[in-house]
Amino acid sequence: MPVLAMQVVFEESHPNANALHIYTFQAPGVEDLRVIANLENTYQVGDIAAVATVGSVLKDGTRIKKASLRGVDSFGMALGKVQVEVGTDLTEEYGRVQEDAQPTNEDATVVKWTSIQQLPNLRVNLEKVKEREGDSFVYPVLTFKGKIKLDGSNAAVQLSPDGSVVAQSRTRLLTVEDDNYQFAQWVEAHRDYFAALGKSLGPAIVFGEWCGKGIQRKVAIAGIDRRVLAVFAIQYGDHNTNEATIDIEPARIRSLLPDHPDIFVLPWYKESITLDFGNTETLQEASQTLNEWVEAVETRDPWVSENFGVDGVGEGLVMYPYLEEAKTQPIPRDPCTDFMFKAKGEKHRVVRQKQAVQIDPEVAKHVDDFVAMFVTPARLEQAIGETCERPLTMKELGGFLKWIGHDIQKESVAELEASGLEWKQVSKPAMNAARQWFFQEIKQQLDS
Repeated sequence: MPVLAMQVVFEESHPNANALHIYTFQAPGVEDLRVIANLENTYQVGDIAAVATVGSVLKDGTRIKKASLRGVDSFGMALGKVQVEVGTDLTEEYGRVQEDAQPTNEDATVVKWTSIQQLPNLRVNLEKVKEREGDSFVYPVLTFKGKIKLDGSNAAVQLSPDGSVVAQSRTRLLTVEDDNYQFAQWVEAHRDYFAALGKSLGPAIVFGEWCGKGIQRKVAIAGIDRRVLAVFAIQYGDHNTNEATIDIEPARIRSLLPDHPDIFVLPWYKESITLDFGNTETLQEASQTLNEWVEAVETRDPWVSENFGVDGVGEGLVMYPYLEEAKTQPIPRDPCTDFMFKAKGEKHRVVRQKQAVQIDPEVAKHVDDFVAMFVTPARLEQAIGETCERPLTMKELGGFLKWIGHDIQKESVAELEASGLEWKQVSKPAMNAARQWFFQEIKQQLDS
């Protein structure tokens, strides 16, 4: 099936998810197509976009299937705006052209781990739900537990009962020929381990952080003598439906994974903490406790120190809503990931803000303030790690800027609203700042 240039004829917000939009696309000779997209790409009626229809395979190996996203069916994937005639076949440009680069399981698609928000964005989303539900809305009171956030590269291993194994990064399927920090090469070397695990668990995805020597810089985990997979969750079921479940309890994950010298399970950090989203005073008190925890982790990553004897900087924490039943069984993915939030130490914050954990978003007085707030060294370095190889080359600039734009737009919803700004006002200045930083990095390479 092809990738086509199609025109938006209808757009609406998803009834069950603030971060999703529903679009209807049209093209000559093709039935109207309903596609759900997130905030990485937004469209208006009249826009022309590249749309991958069901059955097409993208260059990164993603196979497009019908999906059910929070209760609404989607029949394709929108890949971004294009400036071509409606109906143009774009398969050669967007489709996979290297048949020898197919993953082991030809039906595999990228299964993304959730994009973790910060606490102010979580509160903004709750306020929007309150506006929709009115007097019937009740603010949740939730218990959270945290895991140390390691500075590496998000990775996962897809498992099947037939023994097939597929490695992936956050955004694409990996092969030994098209790898990310040699993760696929490592998975291939330990294929027997993962094949046996797939036969034991059934269809599942092991999510973790691929971290260690040579992956990131200036953090404790980068000082160890090898690379390891630090597992934080295992997912089961169809990831495109609300029936997917996950194991997040470290003890359960540990019991499911056979011993392996390079596979670790991230434990809970500290005790649990309760957040009452309807009580600003107690929420502020809890955030202060979380700030103290994040500061301690940044000063010295205790997990790396305990497991590898290396002292150094830690990145921060990821907080998970914690249910008692998670101790004994997998829990539904969506309710859990919808309430997860992250908190990074000062050296790793991709948003300039007063504290790692705060209940209200930062306010930018003007566009330049917004750019300084979001185009930070930590975000720029993260973009390099996700899209480029060092030494940098100019051919990587486009992918770098695209990632930066998507990431800022996705994470700045609360700050834009609080500042009275719109994305169209800040997008160009933000991209200019990121471009200048990229040019400076290349210049430093040439001078060194």
